[in-house]
Amino acid sequence: MNSTPRTAGPVWLKKQWKLVNNPFPTTGIARLGGSDRRENGLLYEPAVNAEKLQEATEKFVLGAAFSGLRFGYLWSTGTGPGDSDARGFGKSVLMQHLVWSLNQDYGRASYLACGLDEDDAAEAPICGLLTSFDTAQIRSLNAALFTSVEYATDFRIADDDHTLSQRLRIALVEKTGVKDPQTLAKVVAEQHRSLRGRTLGPPDDKLILALCDADPAVAADYLDKVKPASRTRNGAVYLATFLLFAAAAGMKHVLLCCDQLEDLASTTTAKAKRDLETERFRDIILETLPMADMLSIVVTMHPRAALTIGTAWELADLPTFEVSEANKHRIVVLPPLRDLGAATKLLTKYLDDARKSATDHGPESVYPFTPGAIEALFTRSSRKPRDVLRKAHGLIEAASGDNLDLINEEAVGRYLDALGPDTESDIGPFVAAPATTSPDWSEG
Repeated sequence: MNSTPRTAGPVWLKKQWKLVNNPFPTTGIARLGGSDRRENGLLYEPAVNAEKLQEATEKFVLGAAFSGLRFGYLWSTGTGPGDSDARGFGKSVLMQHLVWSLNQDYGRASYLACGLDEDDAAEAPICGLLTSFDTAQIRSLNAALFTSVEYATDFRIADDDHTLSQRLRIALVEKTGVKDPQTLAKVVAEQHRSLRGRTLGPPDDKLILALCDADPAVAADYLDKVKPASRTRNGAVYLATFLLFAAAAGMKHVLLCCDQLEDLASTTTAKAKRDLETERFRDIILETLPMADMLSIVVTMHPRAALTIGTAWELADLPTFEVSEANKHRIVVLPPLRDLGAATKLLTKYLDDARKSATDHGPESVYPFTPGAIEALFTRSSRKPRDVLRKAHGLIEAASGDNLDLINEEAVGRYLDALGPDTESDIGPFVAAPATTSPDWSEG
């Protein structure tokens, strides 16, 4: 008797499940700026942790605009006393979403969502920048600040979406009534001449002119040609120049979200360098203009990073990142997924994006999983978004390879229970991508 030949897993998920690919990331570690939507954080679902997104908006955005917040801290502390790994809670993707949403309307929707009225919302226009440290090349504050300017000129979710620098140029044209780049550049230069405190020196006139050009590629191309040594030495000057441009366009505040601070705090970074870079946070962010007037910074934090960088942070007299009642106005702590409903929302976002047709199974279907399978997956996870996503990826691989029509509770138990306890070795050590000077924000 002939048995039915087995279909290859990728063919099965395309033909049987009508998915374009495995919907879920292989590791659940966000690689912001990449082209793979499963990995780059663009499938962030605000409803998964709506309360914490709202808290971040209230503390970081309103704090920057109305309370003089200079430093905020986005924490994850683990799932409990036995969990020493506080990664995988979604800090990076929350930051990216928060910055992107601010730049759509300069904070208006965020202000209104917090209870302000239209007049209040118009009082303090705010935009956002995103940057990150890494263990490859972005290991200094200057390099990270340079990357934040590249974010402004490169990041877009779709090809027809404007970058932040494009949006600001449009606002500058509307404000001044002129379009000529040379004339606009003079308006920006006036912002520097009006400063009365300590600065880093003259702005980069060529960057100003490039930002004022109607062709957005001009500024992006100019930054692409900056040599790595200049990025490392002069990144703060490029940011200061961009802030003058933003101020000329009407921005009162800029929220800079800085990811992967733990890479600066890595034990592979020499203590002397770590101490020096921490002092630069104070010298550049708090003591020089226009940063001191406009910039508020939010950094990611977890216990191991706090332990490594804590002494240097205290000696630099930077605002404490201690998780305490007295410090709660600048602290947001991301928890594990709170319940099955949150896990379902998380997985559904990825499934919907991978369906060949939006009409297949409806927008809230968990097919090819059954609802019982999602519950079984959730109970067998650490409740970190990363862990839920990477286990879902493994289930899709295994079940499609076995040509299952549906992934039910029994199948989840069979596959996941065979793996044993969840440990960091399940995914192996994180290996950095090939060294680059910054994320390729244009790939979004």
